[in-house]
Amino acid sequence: MNKKLVLSLTLILLLLIGCSSTAQDEPQAAQPDVDMETSAEIDDTTTQDDPQTTQQDVAAEAQAEMEDTTTQDDPQTTQQDVAAETQAEIDDTTAQDTFQAFPPEVVAEIQAEMDNLTAGELPPGMIMWIDAPAYRFAGASGSANLADDTPMPPEGAFRIGSITKMFTATVIMQLVEDGVLTLDDPLALWLPEVAEQLPYGDQITLRHLLTHTSGLFNVVEHEAYYADLFTEMVVDEETGNVSLACVERDPHDTLARYVYGKEAQFEPGTQWRYSNSNYTLLGMIIEKAAEMPLAEAYRTNIYEPLGMTATFLDCYEAPLADVVHGYTASGDTMTDVTELHESVGWSAGGLVSTAPDLIAFARGLFSGALFDNPETLEAMTTPASGSAYGLGISLQEAYMGHAGYIAGFRSVLNYAPEFDTVVVMLYNTDAAGPEQSLADMMNPAAPLLRMAE
Repeated sequence: MNKKLVLSLTLILLLLIGCSSTAQDEPQAAQPDVDMETSAEIDDTTTQDDPQTTQQDVAAEAQAEMEDTTTQDDPQTTQQDVAAETQAEIDDTTAQDTFQAFPPEVVAEIQAEMDNLTAGELPPGMIMWIDAPAYRFAGASGSANLADDTPMPPEGAFRIGSITKMFTATVIMQLVEDGVLTLDDPLALWLPEVAEQLPYGDQITLRHLLTHTSGLFNVVEHEAYYADLFTEMVVDEETGNVSLACVERDPHDTLARYVYGKEAQFEPGTQWRYSNSNYTLLGMIIEKAAEMPLAEAYRTNIYEPLGMTATFLDCYEAPLADVVHGYTASGDTMTDVTELHESVGWSAGGLVSTAPDLIAFARGLFSGALFDNPETLEAMTTPASGSAYGLGISLQEAYMGHAGYIAGFRSVLNYAPEFDTVVVMLYNTDAAGPEQSLADMMNPAAPLLRMAE
């Protein structure tokens, strides 16, 4: 096995552990607000001709092979075999001089690391995709449905929680480029009837909303937020599964019930504090400025230009894929919450997506392909004063992106600019994963990558 392959494997294993961090949704300096969002939501493109289509086709074939072999005595070995075949097909169909093929034994080692994470009670299942200039990996482990032990498909659809904020910020910045908006537009310019109900409503700007520096009360911290959810929930007496109707919710009603009348946490622009309310307001501004529903704005501005075919706004448009089963753990009890639709998340956390779609989005975003001017991406990746958060993007030393957390699901989408690498991690549980951060794992890996270049 050559040195470059070994070093690439080293990075992958480090990323596999690091991407599972529970602290990636918000910057390191604001850990208390990470917990608040946790409560809240349980509350350049690549040089290939069409890598996304290739990955989708390969993943679909992999899932078919999984289903054909689920009756074997050793499902773990089956997933390892399928992973090896999946990687082999990816290597065959994307072969260029810049790509290093993964031999079966390497894929088996990667798969074993994933299986170690799903061998216990949590997470029930997971997906990992890595997209880098020199290699590509698509893997899955564990179960997509504990009731019948359906193997997790590499292209499974997950609720992605606050990764949605990256999409919302992207559309806002496209509207800024088009001259429809400016970052210093006051909230009152676009939503005067809302601004007059909020503290400092005449001073809050779009920039404050994007960077979580508005000081607005977080919608999900209201004492009635969870009480309302629990009131609406339905528990199946036979299975114990929990459901919440999939309905469109008017963001004006959400703000009126949970935000209006609450004091400001600070004067706009003076501090940083994570708040889903900021991104609810940004979704409302998109609909008014773009003169179309939010779901249509995402599709027109992001999905269609990037060829994303399986991403949709849950409960606000027709589903494009079946979501894998998601689980909440309480003691020894594992509750299926797949049908718990927290549609109040909307522009702050309501999207459903897949790993290949998220990779396409990250490539389009961080290459600048979604924008007309390079200054736009530069603005998005410049941290607000006193924070490690830009315009909808969490910024760490070695990577940038966002994490998501919503009932039954955890997700991570990160881009490491030094290595031009995108990592997607998706779990079908809202329970915490390994406690090592991606930054901690990538820092020691960086010298190895330089050697491999």
